[in-house]
Amino acid sequence: MTGSGIRGLRYAEEVENVDRVFLNDIQPSSASAAHQNAIANNLVSKVDIQCMGANLFLNLHSVPGKRFHIVDLDPYGSPSPYFDSAVRALVNGGMLAATATDMAVLCGVKPRACIRKYGGRPLRCEYSREVALRLLFGSLVTTASKHSMAIEVKFSHSTDHYIRLYAELTRSARSADKNLEEMGYIFHCFNCLKRFTSRDPSEYRRCLGCDNTTTLAGPLFLGKLTDGEFCRRLIDIQESNERLSNRIHKIFLLELEEADSPPTYYTVDSICRRIGRAPPSPSAVVEALKAEGFNATRTHFDGRAFKTDAPSERIETLIKRMA
Repeated sequence: MTGSGIRGLRYAEEVENVDRVFLNDIQPSSASAAHQNAIANNLVSKVDIQCMGANLFLNLHSVPGKRFHIVDLDPYGSPSPYFDSAVRALVNGGMLAATATDMAVLCGVKPRACIRKYGGRPLRCEYSREVALRLLFGSLVTTASKHSMAIEVKFSHSTDHYIRLYAELTRSARSADKNLEEMGYIFHCFNCLKRFTSRDPSEYRRCLGCDNTTTLAGPLFLGKLTDGEFCRRLIDIQESNERLSNRIHKIFLLELEEADSPPTYYTVDSICRRIGRAPPSPSAVVEALKAEGFNATRTHFDGRAFKTDAPSERIETLIKRMA
């Protein structure tokens, strides 16, 4: 998956205290390109380039003494087929980074493929990208727990055509059990836009607001998607590095703001379509909700969205008053 080798070479060149970086790609042309780029950047002594299947490569490094501190999976499509070998190839306390680009699968366009690849049912709705990220984390949790390994979420984001997660893994059966306690389901009512979370897949078959049948997503991870303290450290590093973009800075700030928010988000457009009002700005809605004592934040998932613990009917009433 290393392609031209650019990301691995940047690890070798730009990250402090890195002794060696292993790059692997099943395509000989990619491995050759990575080797040429290593030569061009004077990094041959710091990189090891292999040409084999990703799972084979990771399995060869799954024994003590050969494991990695960081494994970065960036395949075309789903990373879930590589989770098992990846978690076994990490040292205790190592970090796994993984990218998923199969958004049609994770966002509910191809639900059967999602169940097959990630072990959970997706949800095609206004917050489907968050559901996608929770399904990806859920797949990692269930895979790691089979090896009595626990994940500690560090950072994750949804950007452009992909989602990406970063998690620290430790060998602890007790912590793995706690991870499994954070697995559950999201129930969505397309009639009144209420949503509920539960570990019981039968608890909210009918909406508590309008008694309509709800639609279920999961099992998926219901815990935090970003560690607030870790995000603050990223912001400190970013602010001291002028080469990083304003877009990255904005994502970090939004992630920090929403780190402790409840699962799912609302879009002003979906609510206003339902009540027949012109949509106000999401920032104005957030400020109005805060003024009424609710927790509310913007979200990086969608520029037209916000997260809040306010019930949907209260949000509708507030927006009607703003219009």
